[in-house]
Amino acid sequence: MPKRLNDEITFMILPHSGHTPFSFKMSWGVLVFCLTILFFGALFVIGTFFFALSVNSKLSDYQIVKSQNARQVEEIRQLKIESESLKKDLKRLSDEERELRSNLGISEPSDSTSKAKSDKSSSIEGITPIGSEDMGNLFGVTMDPRLANIKNDLSIVRTQLSSRERSFLQISQIAKRKINEYASFPTGFPADGVITSYFGYRPAFGDFHPGIDVATGYGSPIYATGDGVVVFAGWYLSGYGMTVIIDHGNGYETIYAHDSAFAVKVGQRVRRGEVIAYIGLTGFTTGPHVHYEVHHYGRVINPMSVIGANPAEL
Repeated sequence: MPKRLNDEITFMILPHSGHTPFSFKMSWGVLVFCLTILFFGALFVIGTFFFALSVNSKLSDYQIVKSQNARQVEEIRQLKIESESLKKDLKRLSDEERELRSNLGISEPSDSTSKAKSDKSSSIEGITPIGSEDMGNLFGVTMDPRLANIKNDLSIVRTQLSSRERSFLQISQIAKRKINEYASFPTGFPADGVITSYFGYRPAFGDFHPGIDVATGYGSPIYATGDGVVVFAGWYLSGYGMTVIIDHGNGYETIYAHDSAFAVKVGQRVRRGEVIAYIGLTGFTTGPHVHYEVHHYGRVINPMSVIGANPAEL
């Protein structure tokens, strides 16, 4: 090694092609300077290369994240629209359900009302919202809180819709039962004619008339005033003549007397308005008519109190 940087060193180049050799000199200081510049220059080039690679990779990741974020924003927007729409549908169904229950006299399910009262923090009655953290744990990923809230709302709405579906099924079953019950109430009129004698005491005859008399042409049809089962079709006691008796259930029975002929037989199920017999003169009667009675749990009642009445109010 040289003692001073000013000491020179000679470089000689011997071409193998036979050309004249040449040489040059430089000091050790210059040589060290050139090698230092070359070393740091190489480091700069290599560092710049890897930095450029890193920046390019980050830009690519940024574009991916940006694209994912845009899709998530659009998904959130769509889910929010769906959530709001479902909430409106749910509210409409809940209002219709309350109206149906009110009209049919059906009480609210005890479980839903008590749950709604006990949970004031729920955005939809009867359901406890799931937190965004719980929702994230549920899906095993870190979730945007907005997306988690909307998914939570949708989960609540779906649960409520399922509850409403069960409630409507219950209402449907009760409504069908009530329709059958209402159809069996004897609210119809027994014949197309004129009432010639009403229920109650008759001063002219000095007796109590237990029904109404509907006069019309001989052989005209007599109709069942409600759904039921024929329990009697024959000659009835006490001057009723040929008589049909129908059991309507719920304690109601109707009697159609003074018939000329029957259109039904015992055990037959009939519907309101169905022809069951024909106007006659059998038994004690002064003219063709049907003597019509209504009994409730064995007690005779005024037929006019149920003819045309609303069964729900009886």
